[in-house]
Amino acid sequence: TLRELIETGKGDLQWERDIPAASLANLENLANSDFKGNLGKIIHDIYQTGHVMFGDMPQGDHKKRAKYRFASKTIMRILPADLKPEMEAKIAEKVITLDLYEILGQCIKVQK
Repeated sequence: TLRELIETGKGDLQWERDIPAASLANLENLANSDFKGNLGKIIHDIYQTGHVMFGDMPQGDHKKRAKYRFASKTIMRILPADLKPEMEAKIAEKVITLDLYEILGQCIKVQK
């Protein structure tokens, strides 16, 4: 029955896609070696990875938002240890949102 199919498939349901391990390792290495110096390459590589990961989606707003949300969450995931707690606190205190450009702006401001 349909109900049984739904119940069996529930365990496989994923709301977000996992970043490939090799891409994550590369981004973490770039971030930990020289975050500010490698920032251009980090952003490029995050978007390139997102482009590949969401390549099966049709062009349009959904795909754009999915890639942007992926980029925002990935930048938070790879932030160096000296920046991450501060950024997490600012998001928790609603000083900034989980938005790629807000996070990057705060990181650059903090590192000056």
